[in-house]
Amino acid sequence: MYTYSLIDSDTKLNNTIKSWKEKGITSLSMDFEGEFNLHIYGEHLCLVQLFDGSDYFLIDPFKVSPEALKQFLENPELQKIMFDCASDSALVRKEFNIQMERVFDIRVLALALGYTGNLTGLIALHLGEQEEKSNGSKKKNQMTNWLIRPLKDDQIQYALGDVAFLFALKAILEEKIAEKGLNEEVAQIMVNIAKPKGPDKPGWTKFSSWKYMNKEEKTYLKHFFIARDTLARKYNVPAVRILEKHLLLEMAKQVPSSANDFHIYCQRCSPQRENELIALFQEAKNAASSELKQA
Repeated sequence: MYTYSLIDSDTKLNNTIKSWKEKGITSLSMDFEGEFNLHIYGEHLCLVQLFDGSDYFLIDPFKVSPEALKQFLENPELQKIMFDCASDSALVRKEFNIQMERVFDIRVLALALGYTGNLTGLIALHLGEQEEKSNGSKKKNQMTNWLIRPLKDDQIQYALGDVAFLFALKAILEEKIAEKGLNEEVAQIMVNIAKPKGPDKPGWTKFSSWKYMNKEEKTYLKHFFIARDTLARKYNVPAVRILEKHLLLEMAKQVPSSANDFHIYCQRCSPQRENELIALFQEAKNAASSELKQA
């Protein structure tokens, strides 16, 4: 059972950072829990878990200001040990314009050593029986709603389990990296590990079949995607509850010719939302058609 301190104000966060500095603590293991279009629209940071090698902490980003969170995550004096930081760094960059500094991603070391699995497997591989302690609530909490307060005890234990063994893994993997003479290679990658590799791609380009689509299909998909998201944002629901992705693709490849044709795709919506969605799709169709004519 992990015991922890809750950081639910700017003052508590600032005092904790001050305490770490006084104690000479310069490294923390860190992980995030978030909402990713599962219960409401969009992506949202819901929890930050920390371990300083001795004590555990939870930052509630609903109570701590974005400014205080930014100051902490961009603090170059504190090393943040994470596993696979890509999605977490993108989350705070998009939501708060935070560019995390001094991140040490142990997945870089794991990949350099030939391991391509997840954190659970890495813990099991190097720390054996301790893996169960970090993973006891995994299946139950993978689909949990991290937006709801107060958090349940099993949610908290699950979340803290993801930072409990990062220090130990870091030490083990660093030794193996040194043995193989990979220190310089890993260090070069680590410098920019939390930074974007390029501009953030819009959602419609992330469809697996995007690269196989022709120009016309891509244009209609873009505008239909934006129309769907417009309604999802208005009602604050996951976009998939408005219309599933495969239906957007079908519409882009065989563009409906009338409101009745759009109705076939939109009939799972409530009557009010269905009418709104059809109207938005018709506008999107016209916008796509105009864009193609101008190209």
